[in-house]
Amino acid sequence: MDSINILIQDRHLIQQAVAGLSAQQLLTIPSGFDNNIAWNLGHIIVVQQLLHYRLCGLEMAVSDQQIAMFKTGTSPADWPIEPDIASLPALLSELPQKLLVDYQTGRFGDFTPFTTSTGIYLETLEEAIAFNNFHEGLHLGFILALRNIVVQ
Repeated sequence: MDSINILIQDRHLIQQAVAGLSAQQLLTIPSGFDNNIAWNLGHIIVVQQLLHYRLCGLEMAVSDQQIAMFKTGTSPADWPIEPDIASLPALLSELPQKLLVDYQTGRFGDFTPFTTSTGIYLETLEEAIAFNNFHEGLHLGFILALRNIVVQ
C-alpha cells in the first residue's frame, strides 16, 4: 500500500534527523517547548500503534508504560522515570515494516471508527494510515525544530 510506503520513508527521514544525537540532546526540553525529541519519537510510535492495531482489536508492539509516557496529552516533565530511548530507533524502523506485512497478509479485521484529538473522523484503517502520515509529518517538523536548538 502506497500510504505505508510513505510512512516507511517518513520514518527514515526521522531516523536521519536524530542520528548521532546524544541522550542529553534527545532528552532536553528547550525553553518555549513542552517536550523533547525523545517524547516526539515515542509519541509517533505509540500513536501509530494505537491507530492501526488497537483500533482493529490487535495486540500492539508497545507496552502500557510506553503508552502512558507518550500518548497525546503527556509530557516528559511528568515522566516518573526516563524512557528506554535506546529502543526507539529500532521501533521507528521495525513497526512500519510490520504494518506493511500485516496489511499485505490481511491480518487487520474490523476497524473501530475514531475521532482524533484534532476532530478528524477516521472510519477505516486506510484513513487511519493516511492520517498517521499527516501526524508524523507534523512531528518531523517539531523534531527538526528541536534538533536545531539542541545541536547548537
